[in-house]
Amino acid sequence: MTITTEDKIDIQELTARTYIGLDSEDAGGFASGFADDGVFVAPYGEFVGPAAVKEFITKHIAAGKEDGVRHFLTNHVVDAHEEGARYRFYITKMNIATGPVAIATAGGDCIVKRTGEGWRFKRFQLTIDPAMFGDAKPVVAPVAKSA
Repeated sequence: MTITTEDKIDIQELTARTYIGLDSEDAGGFASGFADDGVFVAPYGEFVGPAAVKEFITKHIAAGKEDGVRHFLTNHVVDAHEEGARYRFYITKMNIATGPVAIATAGGDCIVKRTGEGWRFKRFQLTIDPAMFGDAKPVVAPVAKSA
């Protein structure tokens, strides 16, 4: 499959709209980016189809996990794939209510497919960087002592 510049823009906009939905605490907005058979795979579990994704995100929001935050998406790479396109990007989750403070970083590795409604996630693999979990903090190398 050939991926055009327009396809790349549409795929990036799919993800931007998905995360604007999450930042607006709109579970349906987040879930609308998934194909009927789309799978969201995250450290929290695997959710198949927009209804399951919406249910998970609704509970995630209700638990306060998205209060006062905004997601920033960077390093977008879109490549042709036998099922549509492979789309990879980075995510920085910032506390904007009391920050700005980065509270998580992650990577998205997705397969997107063209549907009658446009590009949709067939598989969205979210990998949260381990240093950002819970009380874990990034390891900082000790400062070298001069002789």
